[in-house]
Amino acid sequence: MAYSEYTFTRLREEYGLSQQSTRLFQNIGIVNKEPSARLEEDLNDAQLMPLYSEKAKSEAIIYPIIRELKKNNAHISVFSGYTFNVNSELTGAPDFLISAKPNLVEPQSPIFCLVESKNKSPEEGFAQCAAEMYAAHLFNQRMKEPEKPIFGAVTNGFDWVFLKYEKDTILVDIDRYYLIQLPLLLGIFQYIIEE
Repeated sequence: MAYSEYTFTRLREEYGLSQQSTRLFQNIGIVNKEPSARLEEDLNDAQLMPLYSEKAKSEAIIYPIIRELKKNNAHISVFSGYTFNVNSELTGAPDFLISAKPNLVEPQSPIFCLVESKNKSPEEGFAQCAAEMYAAHLFNQRMKEPEKPIFGAVTNGFDWVFLKYEKDTILVDIDRYYLIQLPLLLGIFQYIIEE
């Protein structure tokens, strides 16, 4: 079944996953990370474009941010739209998948972050992102990686909500982050990468 078909009810019934709302980054002391001139220019250019579709937002806003993460962290790999079928029940292509190994042809473990793009509100993608994070957990487990949290983000380009999979629980951040808080957003991603 495609990731996009999952609901939290189905994830609970089929995989025993629970869901909880929390503040993921409240007491961590996230350090703002200033964007490069190129990223600022790309995002300024994006404001001049008609961003009415998920694809347009993904290309004009989300990808430049993900590219910046890769530029600042040579040890990671980023996959865009890669088919990530973990088994016959967990199938599909996350918008962006980030692995902790550099320059790969295909994703390898550990996978630690997925970013899902939505056209309207981020809530549309919470269950889909949760299913993708659970699939990444199974993938890492199959590759005999030590158990570590897996993060996800759902965004419409302007509003960002982070999720975390840990011990069969999907933690959904009750705080939202916004594109206008770009240094904070980049700081959160940097924290996730360093985790």
